[in-house]
Amino acid sequence: MSTTSPLFSQSDAELTRRIGIVDTHNDFAIGILKERQNGNHDSLGEYWIPQFRAGGVSVTTCPVFIPDIYLPDGALRFTIQVIDALFQEIEENRDEIELARSYDDVVRITESGKIAAILAFEGAEMLGQDLAALRLFYQLGLRMLSFAWMRRTLFGDGTWENDSRGGLTRLGKAAVREVNRLGIIMDISHASDQTAWDILHEATAPVIASHSNARALHPHLRNITDDMIRAIAASGGVVGAVAVSGFITDGVPTIAKWVDHIDHMVQLVGIDHVGIGADFYDHLSKINAGPMIADWAPEPLMEQPHPFTGMLGPEDLPGLTAELLRRSYTESDLRKIYHENYYRVMADVMR
Repeated sequence: MSTTSPLFSQSDAELTRRIGIVDTHNDFAIGILKERQNGNHDSLGEYWIPQFRAGGVSVTTCPVFIPDIYLPDGALRFTIQVIDALFQEIEENRDEIELARSYDDVVRITESGKIAAILAFEGAEMLGQDLAALRLFYQLGLRMLSFAWMRRTLFGDGTWENDSRGGLTRLGKAAVREVNRLGIIMDISHASDQTAWDILHEATAPVIASHSNARALHPHLRNITDDMIRAIAASGGVVGAVAVSGFITDGVPTIAKWVDHIDHMVQLVGIDHVGIGADFYDHLSKINAGPMIADWAPEPLMEQPHPFTGMLGPEDLPGLTAELLRRSYTESDLRKIYHENYYRVMADVMR
């Protein structure tokens, strides 16, 4: 989408780029691996960096989740392949993007005009049955972690297992303590309700929901309750509003309906605890590296019957700026939602 889009103006785009957005969820790292397997060895430079630049994304997370085809034995190998592909392309585009290992790195990288990339894991299948791999991946740059991508893991239950009411295992509780000690941001998006509450109880550092909306507005299990939002805010954390159509409404999604979730959370806990974790789901058809869900999985939880027209990728993010400004959010408000709130968490956690 160009800046001539009727959904936003040139000034909206310029303001978005000037402020800079921390997007705490974009699955592009797996897309990079798939493209390299198909013979394209610079999808980061050719496609993703221009998207980030157009949409004002100054900090992007690089989550790794494990498609079902790689479970159980291939999780670690697949993770290493994704990280290797990501790191190779970051190195090849080092004038544009750099891996951030600390809050100071984030500030230095973005102030130099480059994009800061943060390595994240969405699910703990690649970590095995103890904390050794967690510590090794920290040395590689892991700085954000959720224990489950929908399914049950050795650390705790994901959203698909919500009816079982299972939470953190003993390993999961030990991992929360180690995550806090190391300086990794703890993420409860995709966790079951009980796992989320257990993490919030165990954590001694701010907790985030990297890409979740308000369940009070739309009762999807991937969204979180008002009490969870309050608890995240009480920890000093942030909830990243997610641009997945099925997490916004059962009907046709619009930017206005997405901002309704942001409004709700701002009114509930204040503007200091809301951010953006877009998770541009429509890209998954391009980047999926294998069957994502098994035959037994409750697929309706993942179905997105309506594409989020007008918010399909990073370059569309100025449309969010236009809607927030229309609702009388100020530039100072946008700075908090777009990056200052996450910067506070990074400063607290990524020491």
